[in-house]
Amino acid sequence: MASFFNSLICAAAALLIYAGLGLPLALRIAPRPLALMLAPALGWAVHSALALPLFFLIGLSRPSVALVVAVPLLAALVVMAKDRVWRGEPMLGRINALALAGVALLAFVVMAAVLPKITSDGVALAGPIFDHSKIAMIDEMKRLGVPLGNPFFGGEGAPARLSYYYLWHFSAAEWALLTGVSGWEADAALSFFTAVASLGALTGLAVWLSGRACAALWVVALAATGSLRPLIYATFGVDRAEAIIGYQSGFGSWLFQTSWAPQHTASAMAALLSIYLLIEVAKRPGVLNVLLLALTMAASFESSTWVGGVALPLAAAPVALVLLARAEPQQRLRIFISLGLSALLAMVLIAPMLYDQLQMTSLRGGGAPIRLEPTEVFGEAVTDRFGAWLNLPAFWLIYLPVEFPAFYGTGLVGLYFLFKDRALLADRRAVVVAFALTLAASLLASWLLVSTLGDNNDLGWRAVLPGVMLLIVFAAAGLSRRSFKPISAAPVVALLLLLLGIPEAVHSARNNIAGTPGAQDRIFAASPALWQAVRRVTPADERIANNPDYLEHVTPWGVNISWALLADRRSCYASPALVGPFSALSKAREAEIGAQFGRVFSGHALPGDIDALATQFRCDTAVVTPEDGAWASDPFAASARYRLADGNAQWRIYRAAK
Repeated sequence: MASFFNSLICAAAALLIYAGLGLPLALRIAPRPLALMLAPALGWAVHSALALPLFFLIGLSRPSVALVVAVPLLAALVVMAKDRVWRGEPMLGRINALALAGVALLAFVVMAAVLPKITSDGVALAGPIFDHSKIAMIDEMKRLGVPLGNPFFGGEGAPARLSYYYLWHFSAAEWALLTGVSGWEADAALSFFTAVASLGALTGLAVWLSGRACAALWVVALAATGSLRPLIYATFGVDRAEAIIGYQSGFGSWLFQTSWAPQHTASAMAALLSIYLLIEVAKRPGVLNVLLLALTMAASFESSTWVGGVALPLAAAPVALVLLARAEPQQRLRIFISLGLSALLAMVLIAPMLYDQLQMTSLRGGGAPIRLEPTEVFGEAVTDRFGAWLNLPAFWLIYLPVEFPAFYGTGLVGLYFLFKDRALLADRRAVVVAFALTLAASLLASWLLVSTLGDNNDLGWRAVLPGVMLLIVFAAAGLSRRSFKPISAAPVVALLLLLLGIPEAVHSARNNIAGTPGAQDRIFAASPALWQAVRRVTPADERIANNPDYLEHVTPWGVNISWALLADRRSCYASPALVGPFSALSKAREAEIGAQFGRVFSGHALPGDIDALATQFRCDTAVVTPEDGAWASDPFAASARYRLADGNAQWRIYRAAK
């Protein structure tokens, strides 16, 4: 099982090294206090975007990772020593230090969502672990390097390389190799780092834009809030409430989304850095700024196609046009060329991942991966009577206020006051304008665009993240300024809205920390020994078959979580929840294969099923447990295709006959 202390040590190392890599770069694009807060995020984005293609060439291993981390870190330390960065204006005040303590506390809540919870009944997991089943990707890279293969499926419709935005998981694999922790522990560690780096950047921006140190405390308070749904459900009931406010989904605030999918939070963090760097390139179109812009754009895309490939371009285009329009005429060509070079370099960096995603989209067929369709807010009872057009204004007037009560309205008001502030310096005003355009693009993408590649609208859920972060920044900046005014209704209303978002945040935090106990927790607690036995007989690059529904009730939605977290081996068919998004199978063929594996492990295999596992799906190892129907009616024991390699009262492990 994953260890809290191993994860914490790994997280601390990542935070220190990424900050060390990013600080000398951040000091060249931002004033000193802001530079310190941007440093971890900038260091992660620059290092990761450069390291991934480098490891394509030199191979991913512990020595190569140590070299690729140590050389630039040493160079960064030399630069900081030469520049004497510790002199001059203090980088961290007392209030900022207090805010960072709150940031660390929220980061522990995020990390807790990934870690196991030891109970008297076994080992419980929290709900977000469902989305962290991609830990299998971290183990895959740690074991076999990059480009990333497909650990979820080994049959037809599975290209050799996995089509997914996996830069964040690649970063976790680097730390797993460097520190010797498991993929599970590295995922928890990088979740902690992502929480600290993203909130650190938001606190830095809020303090810088407002000129008030207390804005950092407001960022922490606002980030620790959630939706109004628990209060509305308790008042009106779930069915009646969802007819008016929409169904509960993966669309959520910072704490919710970072717990479930930190890779998208990291992408949004890099996207905001890219927008900031657009302004820097327009002011100083030098080589360093052009390179930094390209790397942050690449890091955003490679961590989330929905954020970096949709929301960021929709924001960057109008920001670039505004910057060109405001530039001196003699500078426009130089700025245009610099921005074009950044975009071209970013495209070169993301080309392998983009190619894999386009290839997978082509293999799937079924039309465009994105379509224009407004977010559904009202239930059918309302839209059938009054028309679906009501969903258009309801997104802004109902959906966003319900999901983000603490900072939606407050953030818009804070942005308004920043625009009105005539004392705002020119460099800060330019950032406010650029971030306002980014906020609009983020919310518009979430409002009107829908992804068609899966059952869920991942695009709508994730494209909102840059907007969520900016609303928190604007709200914190506005509230910090109002706190210096005489008491009025505005701060009281803002505080009330913040309190309304606390119940869901408390519920999420409690679930992250305590998990959800279930009937299969004791079996899950014993499963590490099973997977250790499987690894003993299965080479690192071979695939295993086990029941796709094994311990499915440990998570709120069925997924082969025991395999994903503990096997450290590829699967030939992991589970429907993991094969669907990572294969080019049609829905019908996917259901057919799922039924085939279900028959085998329920003990009702048809003639030819076992042969298909051995040949068509390349299942080199097969695992049967007492929880499977196949334990009593074992089709592997009766087949010449497999031989028993290890068996006892807890498992039978078969190897394909050569």
